[in-house]
Amino acid sequence: MNSETSLDLTTLDKVLLHLKDNWHHRNDREFPIAVTQKGISEATGLRLTHVPRTLKRLADRELVHDIKGHIKGEKRRYKSYFLTEKGLAEVNSLVKHLKSQSVRHQGKETLVSNILDEEKPSQLLPIFLALAGDHEVPRPVSCSTAGPIPSIDGFVNREIELEKLGQMLEDPQSKAMIIYGSQGYGTSTLASKFLNLNSQKWSAAWVPMHKSFPKFKKEMEKILDQLIPGIELKLEHPEELASQLDGKKIILVLDNYFEATDDLVEYLAGFIAAIKEIDNFNLLVTASESTSFYERFYTIMDIDDGTVGEVHIRGLDIEHCQEILGVPDIDPKAMKRLFMFTMGKPTTLKLLAQEDAEAMKSQTKFSPEEIKLMLYLKSQRV
Repeated sequence: MNSETSLDLTTLDKVLLHLKDNWHHRNDREFPIAVTQKGISEATGLRLTHVPRTLKRLADRELVHDIKGHIKGEKRRYKSYFLTEKGLAEVNSLVKHLKSQSVRHQGKETLVSNILDEEKPSQLLPIFLALAGDHEVPRPVSCSTAGPIPSIDGFVNREIELEKLGQMLEDPQSKAMIIYGSQGYGTSTLASKFLNLNSQKWSAAWVPMHKSFPKFKKEMEKILDQLIPGIELKLEHPEELASQLDGKKIILVLDNYFEATDDLVEYLAGFIAAIKEIDNFNLLVTASESTSFYERFYTIMDIDDGTVGEVHIRGLDIEHCQEILGVPDIDPKAMKRLFMFTMGKPTTLKLLAQEDAEAMKSQTKFSPEEIKLMLYLKSQRV
């Protein structure tokens, strides 16, 4: 948008809109830097020296309050800012007013509400700044997927792990994310959920791992060809493949990595070295926690320089286990025993929620007697 727009935003408006965009972080254990004075300055375009004065004016009107809290990625605590209930009501009225305004967009007059309906922005401030002439209006990115991406039905929790993966994806130095977990802990489902959360900005290729290196390359070639057709992929040399993926805004998922052969480890090690030199690409690998160190395709130096990041997942806590089971009135003692049986494994809990005894026999190590007992415990009510 340019000077043709009729949308006007005051300094106070910009800060209120930014804090509305971050309202959902108010109960986080750690706050994003966006709610600090530095983050507010970067998001709104205000000079850092002017931010405290603006925040004081809002605080004097009881629209904003501050909290001293931990900031992600920082060692010390910072003063963080959030809307009060009164402030939220104020900014909601502001948004309603702005939506009713008419602006010139793409050569014609239209209501701001129509633009919001079309763009469906995840945050309001950037698009309002664009409509006020401060920035270009963000356009939706057309992203696609290829490969057998698993369902995320019944996904719960994992907020901390998702946040860590998100930080890696936003870090230009980070090129590979590795999710480690024991069988049944949901590494693949977590990866699928992460792709879903970033589907508006990143395309995704999901490649199931094979112990056979030739089969793996053939599978990867087939799936990447679906995502970027018309390019003769060069998979023989990892540096050539990396060059072809440069700038493609793709997350390449290698699912279920374990017991890797030497030629596969060597290939992926070369790929890690090659993707350090490209942009807008990320590798996401789900791996068994028992993967031996000689099967790992990266080094401690790759971790130290930020190229590779690791996320280790464990079993769910008892509250989220009960949420998956879908039995809010289960007897607490029965729930505690089920928690000990399942060890918080989401895959086992989903089968138990479906009361699918046959699937539990084929997909878990429980005996028929143990499965019968768990189904009985699930039926116990307060």
